[in-house]
This record gives sequence, structure tokens and C-alpha cells, in this order.
Amino acid sequence: EEQDDNHFYTDNEVDFDNDFAEINDDSIEYEYENVLNGNNSTFGVELEFVGGNANAIARELYDLGIVSSPRRLGYHSRTEPGKWKLERDGSVSDGDAGGEIVSPILKDTPETWEQIKVICDVAKRHGARVDQRCGGHVHINMEKLDTARQRWRRFFKTIEVYEDCIYRAAGGDLGRVRSNARHYATPFSPRADESKYIRFNMDNDEDVRRMAAEISEGNRYYGINLTNIARDRAPTVEFRHFNGSLNEKQIQANIKMAAGIINAAEKARFRDTEDEIFKKRGNILKNTSRLGGTQTKKKMMEFLDLTFPRRKDKNAILNVFKKNEWR
Repeated sequence: EEQDDNHFYTDNEVDFDNDFAEINDDSIEYEYENVLNGNNSTFGVELEFVGGNANAIARELYDLGIVSSPRRLGYHSRTEPGKWKLERDGSVSDGDAGGEIVSPILKDTPETWEQIKVICDVAKRHGARVDQRCGGHVHINMEKLDTARQRWRRFFKTIEVYEDCIYRAAGGDLGRVRSNARHYATPFSPRADESKYIRFNMDNDEDVRRMAAEISEGNRYYGINLTNIARDRAPTVEFRHFNGSLNEKQIQANIKMAAGIINAAEKARFRDTEDEIFKKRGNILKNTSRLGGTQTKKKMMEFLDLTFPRRKDKNAILNVFKKNEWR
């Protein structure tokens, strides 16, 4: 069941200023229960790291029953249902060091969040770390968007207007989004804007694939990657903006944000809804635009209000905003 605090920074700028001033890592707790606020979308993560002993990490995680193999596997190796895997990745692997830890399909359960914490602890204990080369991609199941044209429209408008907020949060613990994001997570907002001028049918799955192919131009290196949908490989929207992280609180914040964006696209309607609070969120999205700048406090407040019905989720992202600069 979704909880809603009916709290809006856009009505309470002083609240935003106070929270921003006081917030820090210690004030954010790592959660295990109902982390995504009743959102039952499945998701996945890819955690790149450098350094460390990749085979030792794999061995310990294998002994704990978390990964499918006791050693680092080759790039894009076979997946075992329900098991994570540690793979080689050319952009971060060097000898026995570095790699990418890839999740199976995950749900918002205590076990999922426990595994993420254990993986971070084990990786760091064996010397893994992240730097500007590492990404931490998040995949969210697209079932909330499905064949609903208006939901896709709301999703695209959210990215068009708030992608700079996403890039700021994507910096994670590194202070700024990684420099190679220009190549590996190219701004999607121009494509999102272009989508307004493209007519597409939305009657069946094939229509969704066609739309995804046209909007993505077949390019998987946009910050929002739709090519898995376009190629019918997986029904997921991939958020590629995020820097790598081995901090479980940061990974949790990234997943909250990506899931929250998709959830808002489903629910933030400004008509045909009985829910007055969500209508208010719908009106934030309806009335916003890129005018007045996209790297502003106002945009941060709007984005948090649109995406998170619970204040504690807003705070998890606000803490990341505070640690980072605009790109």
C-alpha cells in the first residue's frame, strides 16, 4: 500500500532550505521493508567497480549463495535465475581486478536489500572501489507504462524537464556525475522533447517496441536506454546516468529514484483521477517546462514532489543532491 505524506516542498520552500541545510549521510537510514513504498515493479542493478580481487569477491559471494560462480565470469555470461553474477567488463577490469556485479530480477523484499548490503561489504573488504570510470545502471520493469500513451508522455516530459536533476543525483558519493557519462549516458532530454512531435500507435507490444526504437534511435548509450524494449530483449527502462557505488545507501537511493520516476509517470495525472494529492503532482508536471532553467532549486523541489509521496524518500535524494554539483 502506498503511503503519502501529502508534503510538498513547492508549498514550503523554507522546509526545503532547512532540510537541505541539516541533512547528511547519518540522517539517512538504510531500509529493508517497503523501501519502494508499495511499488511492486521488478528491477535490476549493474555495479561496476575497479581494483580489488574480483575472484576473491566472487568466491566469498558464491559461498554465501549469492552469485552463480566462485570466480569472475566473462562479459555477458549466462545468467542463472535468482543469482547475481560477477563479470569482467573491459572498461573497468584489469588483470584480476575490477568487474561488474550484475543482479538477477529483483523485488522490493528484505532479502534483496540484505544481499545488496552484503555485496557492498564483501566487495570493499577485498579492495574494490569506484572511480570516475564506474557506472551503476538501474533497470526498472516497464509494466507501469505498458501500452498507455499518456504514461509514456508523462515519463518523457519528466526526463525532458528534470534530467539535470537526475544527473546531479547520479553523482552519488563522487560529487559530480562521471566525465564519461557524456559518452555512456548521453542526455536523453532532446529525444524526450522530440517525442512530443512523433505520432505513434499504442495498441499492442509491437507498437511499444516500434516507439522505443524510434525514440531511442537504436542507441543504448543515452541516459535513458530503451533498446532492450525495442529489441524485445527485456521489458525494462534502463537508467544509465548513475555513477558506480559500493555504498548500499547510495544504491538504494538510485533505485528509489528510478522506480519513483516510472511510478509518477503512471500516477501523476491531472484529470480522470479521484486522488487529489496525485492530481497536485500531475499539475506540477503539466505546468512545468525547461523555461527558467533546469539547474535550479525550484526544479529540485518540483522533481522531489512529483516523484516521492513520502518525505523520507525525498530526503534520501535530497541528501544526494547536497553531496553533488550540477554537471
